[in-house]
Amino acid sequence: MRTLQHIRRCAFAAAALGLALSAALAQSAASEFPAEAVALTPETLKGLNGKKFVGTRMDGTGWTMDFGPDDYFRLAYRRGGTGAGPGGGIFDGTVRLDGTKLCQDMHKALESRCNEVRLKGNELFYQRGSNGEIVVLTAQ
Repeated sequence: MRTLQHIRRCAFAAAALGLALSAALAQSAASEFPAEAVALTPETLKGLNGKKFVGTRMDGTGWTMDFGPDDYFRLAYRRGGTGAGPGGGIFDGTVRLDGTKLCQDMHKALESRCNEVRLKGNELFYQRGSNGEIVVLTAQ
């Protein structure tokens, strides 16, 4: 009898965890910006200096974005978590605005990338050009 109760509790816990993970993935898989999120301006871009944002893409790749003085930008990524490490790397360079897009001129890349980015409170919403996914990054 005790084993059957234990199995039921474990099954319930697994179902609850599955629902929570599904909700989290659905939230991170957004393809539209929240209505309250605003486009970056030269002033808000300068306000990002010295800030670090952390988030995870839909595929589980963790991102850490650092904004430094003089428009310095660094993106560290790691498959399966945040920061750089095995299965990851670092891109760095400078950022600038082109209309409402944030352009990254990376030192190791042959071309610049420009992406739609929005800001809401302590969250940065970065739309990936490759698949339209909006990655939610939270200030640390």
